[in-house]
Amino acid sequence: MTEAKVVGVTFRNEDYKFDRQEIISRMNGKEKIYLKREPGNKFDKNAVAVVVKFRHKDLKIGYVRAELAAFLSDMWTKYKFTARVMEIRAGDIELGAKYGVSIDIRKIDRAKLKKGRKK
Repeated sequence: MTEAKVVGVTFRNEDYKFDRQEIISRMNGKEKIYLKREPGNKFDKNAVAVVVKFRHKDLKIGYVRAELAAFLSDMWTKYKFTARVMEIRAGDIELGAKYGVSIDIRKIDRAKLKKGRKK
């Protein structure tokens, strides 16, 4: 569907236990990631977080940009969205250089998912 840059990668997660830059610096690009809506987000009711499965934990590494989040949110009930890492841009935490991530987002029609399942 579309390639998107993950935004908000320089912030710490809400629980303050995990720094997103630290998480990204340890990624190799093969991790499983998924998109998660956050309708209760105080900054954006359409917020869509990018979450990585890392060391048996689900950790937020950022968000899709607001315009794309609004577009995805409008279609969330009709489609399931999958994502995969396209690129991890190098940084260096000690030097203050920032890491970044680009993802590929694809949509799957939920009606087709239900048809394909056997009862």
